[in-house]
Amino acid sequence: MFELRVQLTKTQKILVGALTVVGILGLWVLVTTLEWVQPSTLPGPLGLLEAVPKMHYEKFLIANSAVSLLRITLGFLIASLLAVPLGILMGSFGPVRAAFNPLVGPLRFLPIAAVVPIFIFWFGLGETMKVALLAVGTFVYLLPLVVESVDHVEEVYLKEAATLGASRFQRIRTILVPASLPAIYEALRVMFGLGWTYVMLAEFVSEESGVLGYGGVGYLINNLRRYGSMADILVAVGAILLIGVLVDLLLGYLGKTLFPWYSKT
Repeated sequence: MFELRVQLTKTQKILVGALTVVGILGLWVLVTTLEWVQPSTLPGPLGLLEAVPKMHYEKFLIANSAVSLLRITLGFLIASLLAVPLGILMGSFGPVRAAFNPLVGPLRFLPIAAVVPIFIFWFGLGETMKVALLAVGTFVYLLPLVVESVDHVEEVYLKEAATLGASRFQRIRTILVPASLPAIYEALRVMFGLGWTYVMLAEFVSEESGVLGYGGVGYLINNLRRYGSMADILVAVGAILLIGVLVDLLLGYLGKTLFPWYSKT
């Protein structure tokens, strides 16, 4: 099992993963039961369970999580509509890549947190700022992944199509785009999950109620930091993890359905 790059069976993967989870949960129960740390620092499982009803009925955790998910989706869609076609063009035509690389390339090294004050100055603290921050944060990391996906298409297919008389745009439509779509989809899947990082930044600085009176889970966690308990915060973080895992599983299943030959999905 510990040979270099050995491929585990599905059963072995499940077993190893389950043992890891059980071990961590057991350590958590042991540490909290013996009170090696204070409950205010790390509450036990029972403390989290007791906090769930409060978070649902008093703090509206589900509604706030739904608002955050909506913002992530809007920012993701805007970024995707811009990054995917531009990335395909940059991967297809050298002049397009040369034109946009000096503009977009350096942005990958700019921490998104550093531009939050700029977005607040431009757009205020409303929904426009949050969605714009999510869109820009997703775009600058998604675009290079799309370009890389197009670059990985084998050159031999393009040459064969050109030999058969296909025009450059026919080669893009029939070869570059279909061949790179599975990898582009995988990049989209990863970037959607990264949206939770950006929405936390956007909602932490929010001072408005937001959509339908809910500020989002980031706004909620920021308030819990001042007026709640560690158990409340951990329940909110757990909700983010649960939603992220469920959405990723859904996207993974959709990827396997759309691209069954692509092993990474």
